[in-house]
Amino acid sequence: MITEDDINTVINNFSDKERPYAEFVAQILKGKLVEIYLGDSYEEVRTEQISTQYPAVFCGKIIGAHGECLVLSCTFVKNKRIENGNIVFINSRSIMALNELDGNGTIEDLFFRSKETISLLKNLGK
Repeated sequence: MITEDDINTVINNFSDKERPYAEFVAQILKGKLVEIYLGDSYEEVRTEQISTQYPAVFCGKIIGAHGECLVLSCTFVKNKRIENGNIVFINSRSIMALNELDGNGTIEDLFFRSKETISLLKNLGK
């Protein structure tokens, strides 16, 4: 699991140079499994009064980056089985969110309704 100290170390090492987002992320998460959200929905479920969209994500291991290009070895479904190894090149400017797959929640878990934010403060003891 990546810590705040790990991230600050990379930030301090990059502080003297401008580095693209993809290179920054690859420096921190190279070899790690991640999910990447580009802003698209995988599915939208509608009932009479409510419509819920579920974010679509790419999942895979970060291989590296060059400039604004983030390279992943992605997971995919083939013959109803999950497999690895589909190499995908993603323009980092299209990434809206990126999360390490470490068991501490998913990108979908990060979305809240505005009304829920008050309860977050209460639960976090602030």
